[in-house]
Amino acid sequence: MSLAPTKWADFGWQGIYLRVPEDWNLGRVSGDYKSGYARLDDAEIVRAEIEWREGKGKARGSLGVSEIVDRYAESLEKKARKEGTPFSIKRRARFLRDKTWLEDSDYETFTWDADFRAYNLARACRDCGRVVLVRLLCKPRESIEEVVETVLRSLQDHPRNDHLFWSIYGLKFFTPVDFKLNGHELKSGHIQLSFERGKQVCRVQRLSMATMLLKHTTLIDWYPNFFKKQLRDFNYEVAAEEVASHEGLRLEGRPRSRWRQLLRPLPLINPRPRQYLDSRVWYCEQANKICIVDHLYRKNDRAGDLVQKVINGYFCHEKKAEAEPRSHAGLTAGTQ
Repeated sequence: MSLAPTKWADFGWQGIYLRVPEDWNLGRVSGDYKSGYARLDDAEIVRAEIEWREGKGKARGSLGVSEIVDRYAESLEKKARKEGTPFSIKRRARFLRDKTWLEDSDYETFTWDADFRAYNLARACRDCGRVVLVRLLCKPRESIEEVVETVLRSLQDHPRNDHLFWSIYGLKFFTPVDFKLNGHELKSGHIQLSFERGKQVCRVQRLSMATMLLKHTTLIDWYPNFFKKQLRDFNYEVAAEEVASHEGLRLEGRPRSRWRQLLRPLPLINPRPRQYLDSRVWYCEQANKICIVDHLYRKNDRAGDLVQKVINGYFCHEKKAEAEPRSHAGLTAGTQ
């Protein structure tokens, strides 16, 4: 049976980019930019696993790709013996038709068979030194060679133009590379990613089923009520303003006075920071989503319009033009 998707989607996380079938979604993620792991599932099985780590160079004792695969294969064989599972591995497997994009880089392609078949690419980037291992899995009698070719050829392992691309569950946007992910909530209907640079915080959020959320209210009334917990430390002003060519809001907040904050319980050791808030909120009718970008900062930290920069790289709905598999440059065509 051949796995031949008709629609493709972008996956972006911690500088890793892949073009994958639309029904492959994030199942698990851990780690940070230096080293981490992500897993993509469809409705039936795990379809892809991605591991990455920073390269340190031979002079500092890091392993080459071949040595990394040696250790990985040894670990798999040991686990299979322990569980009594039939296992075979083929090193330097030739399942990619086009390998010109891998020229001049340290890499190895290999397959292994157990309960599933796995197509693997281990690669050390010649530009940044980052080591990435991508595993694509299929059922025993499933043919996914065409998918493997497309997904692996799309691999990018470091940011372009000083911006990181993030894409999960259809939420797609760019952030400045010096803002580091410090938290995420991937709830059904509400996704939030939070980034940090020094004492500045940038939050990117998306809420689904906007027509239901706004059924008996307006955006300008709904937003302060829905986010009243996040807004309780601010004196704020909210006004209607077009955002990304959509109906939207602009909210500006300043910290409440110390005396007002003392009227309710506060942590004694680490009091809440006195931050300013710059936010944009908009309702995307095409996607039926509410989109939010927040910038929290100390008074002396604000430099440039961070919120507008993130909005410029936020894809609130899909346009007809598809992104080019080998480049993030094509993605900007759909920016709202």
